[in-house]
Amino acid sequence: MDNILLDIGGKEFYFDIDSLSREVQIKEATIINDENSGETECKKDIKVDPTIQIDVAKYEMYRDLINTLLSTNELIDDKMGIMALNSLSIPFKLSFNTLLIKGIIKEL
Repeated sequence: MDNILLDIGGKEFYFDIDSLSREVQIKEATIINDENSGETECKKDIKVDPTIQIDVAKYEMYRDLINTLLSTNELIDDKMGIMALNSLSIPFKLSFNTLLIKGIIKEL
């Protein structure tokens, strides 16, 4: 299997879909908007089915970050290693770094 993995800067990476799913779930809390005060509070005692409710803002942000990585059309010379990666666009670098730090992209 090692011979079919694609190499990025001398390492192999993958998207951890389970980590992505955990990141966008709302965890045992329901957000209730108080119309009188205009504030939002979080009730900790209400159970939420995580398969149904997700944090839309997080989901959309992660979707855009992943889309940035998958839609990059720049040619990278893997033989140049880190030097080739430094020439990538700022959106690509920010997306890659964010997803790596949040555990959505993992190194094999």
